Amino acid sequence: MADERYNIGPMAASWLRALKSENKSDNTIRIYGHAVNSFAWFLVDEKDGYQPVADEEGNPGRPAPADLEEVHREHVQAYIAATIKRTSPANAHQHFRALKTFFNWLVDEEEIDRTPMRTMKPPTVTEKEVPVIPEEDLVKLFKTCKGRTYADRRDTAILMLFLDTGVRLSELTDRRVADIDLDLMVLRVLGKGDKWRSVPFGRTCATALDRYLRAAAKHKGKPLDDDMWLWWGDGAPHKGHRLTIWGVGQMLKRRCAQAQIPELHPHQFRHTFAHLWKVHGGNEDDLMRITGWKSRQMLSRYAASAGAERARSAHARLSPADRL
Repeated sequence: MADERYNIGPMAASWLRALKSENKSDNTIRIYGHAVNSFAWFLVDEKDGYQPVADEEGNPGRPAPADLEEVHREHVQAYIAATIKRTSPANAHQHFRALKTFFNWLVDEEEIDRTPMRTMKPPTVTEKEVPVIPEEDLVKLFKTCKGRTYADRRDTAILMLFLDTGVRLSELTDRRVADIDLDLMVLRVLGKGDKWRSVPFGRTCATALDRYLRAAAKHKGKPLDDDMWLWWGDGAPHKGHRLTIWGVGQMLKRRCAQAQIPELHPHQFRHTFAHLWKVHGGNEDDLMRITGWKSRQMLSRYAASAGAERARSAHARLSPADRL
């Protein structure tokens, strides 16, 4: 049928296979895949997806595309607007970048002559100050993992790594046993841009990781190989399954409920790490290297968390009137 909506799903699948052949990280493929598959659904769903909108003069809006060449800037704009409304500007910005990469790939593959996004600008993202985690909440959180079970050892190690390194959720979760070096006290992670970096951690974190690795070997019933996933589920039927990003998020949600503290997001640990580093006089260049930031704009963004608290603390030390 001439008016049948075009499904970009098969083309998206080819793109994701190409990303795998380029050795893109699992997290990159996961994010890109979610964005392009959501856009594919938006184009084909006649009820809740793309709807032509007439302009102010009453001219009918652009119909849904019937083939790849008919995918227009207007379709992408409608999808980005719907994503902002359904989720957030930050999430829509992430989808924008993924789709732009997808359409550029289609041009490179000579599937289309030019990308419909060539003149589009990404949605503006209003920066929100992410609250750092209060010390008393951290104490309560770690108290919930004081036991000696496998889950307690694992959850302590995960929470300790979040707090002591400021790594992203995907950087922590998608790790192999070989990525941990307890002697050098570093964690090897694959960050944004598919770039590897070594992140240091302290003695307390090293002890927690050592205890976890011993518990994990008993849990698996065999020595841990370097190429094994680092984190595993607890109890049947999840004992043989690796812990996913979703699983880590659920663990944190469960521990917060046990600690009777407000629900935390894993990314709050990254803001808390940056805040504490600056509070205690840490060097900004070192902070950028540890966190994998390439620009000082990122440093400023994360430094905004609890910035007023740091300013008050600095003023208490440097008050001109108090020094008279």
